[in-house]
Amino acid sequence: MINKDEKNKFKSNEEKLSKALIEFASKNLRIIKFSRYDFKFSLKTLEFLLENWRGRAALSILTSALDYEKEEYMKIINKYKNDGVIKDFKCIINSDDYLYDHEMLM
Repeated sequence: MINKDEKNKFKSNEEKLSKALIEFASKNLRIIKFSRYDFKFSLKTLEFLLENWRGRAALSILTSALDYEKEEYMKIINKYKNDGVIKDFKCIINSDDYLYDHEMLM
């Protein structure tokens, strides 16, 4: 079981990652892939990342984390798809190897 300190560490890491992507990622970054084992963006952090991604190349997001198919996440994802911030979103269950072995949307 994950204790409160570990949860705060994960939250801090997801926030640091989103800020680093916004600040340092190439303006032409088009694909983000992550597995259910890597991390999980909170709703707030995901929306912060996507809102600050505006004006860049639209993102294709590929994950194996089922949480992103929950209604509250899909609402945010669909909003940013409609706004042109997200090009494609795919959640591929039980396919962590796929995340690292194949190109998305050839």
